[in-house]
Formats: sequence, structure tokens, C-alpha cells
Amino acid sequence: MDIPEFRRGLELTSRELNKLSDAVRSAAVTSVIGGTFTRTPGGTTIIVSDQVRGGGGGGGSAIYCPFQCSDASDSNGLKVQVGWGLIWQMLPTGMFPDNNPPLKLVVSESCFIYSKIVFNTDTLLPTEVLFSVENTIKTNTATTQYNLIAIVTVDTDAEPNVISKIQNMCQQPFPSPCALGV
Repeated sequence: MDIPEFRRGLELTSRELNKLSDAVRSAAVTSVIGGTFTRTPGGTTIIVSDQVRGGGGGGGSAIYCPFQCSDASDSNGLKVQVGWGLIWQMLPTGMFPDNNPPLKLVVSESCFIYSKIVFNTDTLLPTEVLFSVENTIKTNTATTQYNLIAIVTVDTDAEPNVISKIQNMCQQPFPSPCALGV
């Protein structure tokens, strides 16, 4: 944004005022998809309508949920299937172009499903994308960006243990070298 600086004692020019006006206009909200907004002299109010997440079912519009996780447990144990997709035009490790077989992660207790984006620290470009099952909340490192995909809850009181809930984050991971830790 090209916002001019104003200083005490200096004349305000129409050119600088026009630059400020253009910057304000370019930042103004003019419409909202999936909600409404109201502009008043006191400010702008944005109301986001409740949306149906994921797919399935009849009727209604559904919002795409990238890498949606679902229960894929079988007689061999607890598993979470990760929906197919690309991260920064890269196919995550373990996924196949035709999604056959689909990516399934083994879980044994309540956990977090993350996408991991590994960077080359010299070029700041991603070198690998993959998914991991973690028992703790992860923070970014100097080479790896973690993006929370889902929270999996395992009912350990059931015999055998079962996945009782999967909470999908429904966000598309995007590499950001600025998010890396030190």
C-alpha cells in the first residue's frame, strides 16, 4: 500500500491526499461471500453465515474441506483416512496420483493430524510435504512448518478402542517460510 507520510509544518498536496484516499478505497470491504455486511457511519459489520462443512448428504451446498479425515478403522486397528489433495502443487508423501490406495494413518490414542512442509533453508522452498500423527501440539521448527489438519479423539473406555470423533480444520495448508521457527 502506498500511503504518504504527513509531517508537521509541511503543506498537504492533493497528490498525497489522493494517494491516501486510493489506499483507503482499496482496503474497503465491498462484498462478502457466505455472509452479509453492513456499512454505517460508525463502521462496517460483517456477519458470516453458518456453512455446511464437508460433503455428503442430500440438498444444500457443501464447502470443500481439504484433506478431510475420516474413520477408516478395520479389524487390523484404528486408522484415519486423509482426503486426497496437493499442497503447493506437490503430492504429499504416501499419496498416489489416482488415490489408490488412499492414504491411511495408524492411530492408537487421541492425537493430532498435521501436514508437514519441510523447507530447504537456503532457497526457502518446500522440498517435501507429508502427513504425521502427533500426540502433542507441534510448533514450527527452523526447517518444518506444521499445519493442523484434524483432531482425533479415541474412546479408550470402549473395548476395543474406537475413534469417537474427528474434528477437521478444513483449511488448505500453504507453505510460508516466514512461519518457520528459529
